[in-house]
Formats: sequence, C-alpha cells, structure tokens
Amino acid sequence: MPIEFRNISYTYSKKTPFARKGLTNVSLTVNDGEWVAVMGPTGSGKSTLLQHLNGLLKPDLGEVLLDHVNIHSSSAALRETRQKVGLVFQYPEHQLFGSTVYEEIAYGPENYGYAASDVEQRVKTAMETVGLDYLKYKDRHPYELSGGEKRRIALAGVLATDPQIIALDEPTAGLDPSGRQKLVETITQLNRDYGKTVIWVTHEITEIAALVNRVLVIKDGQVVLDGAAREVLNNHLMTQLGLDVPVAVEISHHMRRKGKAVEGQPLTIEEIKKEIVRLVR
Repeated sequence: MPIEFRNISYTYSKKTPFARKGLTNVSLTVNDGEWVAVMGPTGSGKSTLLQHLNGLLKPDLGEVLLDHVNIHSSSAALRETRQKVGLVFQYPEHQLFGSTVYEEIAYGPENYGYAASDVEQRVKTAMETVGLDYLKYKDRHPYELSGGEKRRIALAGVLATDPQIIALDEPTAGLDPSGRQKLVETITQLNRDYGKTVIWVTHEITEIAALVNRVLVIKDGQVVLDGAAREVLNNHLMTQLGLDVPVAVEISHHMRRKGKAVEGQPLTIEEIKKEIVRLVR
C-alpha cells in the first residue's frame, strides 16, 4: 500500500506570534517495499513529516493518502492508518508506558480487538523478530532495560499490529555500536524478507547507505533532493547542507578536486578501494 503526500503544508502554533512553518507544499509517494532515508538539517521538518504519516499531525493544506484513501477522511480510515503505519520515536521512553514488557507490546493488538490467544502469539512473534527472548523479558519492567533493549521493545510494540509501513525517527541515536548493528539488522530483515516499507529519519546515513533504495532531503520544510541513494549522497548539496555522507563519497569528492578521474558514484569502502587501485595502476 503506497503512502502519498499531496501538497502538504503545516504550521506550528498557527495564528500566534510563535507561528513556524513545519512543511510547505510537500508532495511525494513512498511505494511498497521501499526503504527511504529522510535527511535534513536540525529543524528542517523531518520529524514533522514523519508525524503526518499516521495522522499524529493533520495538515493545514493538502492530503495524506494511504492506499489511495485520505487518512483523515473518517475515523475508520485514521484507525486503519495507525494500524498499518507504525511509528517508532527517537526516544523509546516517549512511547513506553506498560508496567511489563508483555503489556507494552500487547497494547496495540489488544486495542485493535484481537483475541487473547492471538495477542500472546503476536507478542511472541514481535519479540522474536527484534531478538528479545520471550520468557526472559516478558515480565520485566521496560524502564529496567538498556537503551537498545527499550528501542527494540518500542519496535516490537509497533510490529505486533503487523504494519506494512514502519517509520523510525533516528532509531540508532544514543545506542552503542552493538545496539546500532542489531537494530539495523532487524530493520534490514523486515524490509528484505518481509517486504515492509521503511521510512528512516537520520542524521547519520553511513550505517544504512548501502541498504536504502532512496534518500529524501528536506530543508526549511521543503523537499530539496529526492532520488536513488547513490545519486543523492553524491550530490554536492549534501555537503553544502552539512549532512552526513559515506566516507567513500568524501574520498571521491576529494580525488576529483585533485583532478583524478573517478568513475561512477562510489558509495561503499570497497567501491572506492577499487577506484583507487584502478587509478594508481
């Protein structure tokens, strides 16, 4: 089910002296199975865009369509959207409120009226998917856990309702290298093996540069770049905006400035290594 923004505009604190544009005339479509990275300077509108995906924010102008239906057209449409579009916040403590891990993850399925036996199975499956042992964790309090474990519980809570689209706001921020790797591996599996659409807001593209299909760059509430990851990450506007690019991209830019005829658009270390070897032969 594709999700589409049609000419979306949104202003915070409307009709007050503190009014601030969040998004301005944003149009885009994310298709089934895509993994889209969303980048931009701080305050550019990335999180605002994310919160429009499942109706946490309602646009002042324009429409958000899920599978060609306006998500705000009815309460039923909005409820379905929130089941099919799962949102994982940057800080898991903002969305964890259950007294046990089981209660936390079960909240979504219970809220959507699943039978108790089905709820339990959904919790088990979601925990297994994110790499958490059911018996070890189900009765623990979420706030006793590490940052990485909380992040995976928040993701499991989203997965328990079987969304088609998973939207994550800087999901690896503050995690140690092991936690980051585990989370990236989980999302990769969901995208590659289960066909989940992933929309991943990040300041640090390097860890997923070779995994995403597409990169979307927002500045001042407007889309300024949108295309294949290799093309966007090699665009000089990325460095002009002070955004993270892979080391291979930085090296290729430097080599070109030195007059070296780098071929293609290297994205990974292996690719730039091959180019260096070719050029020194």
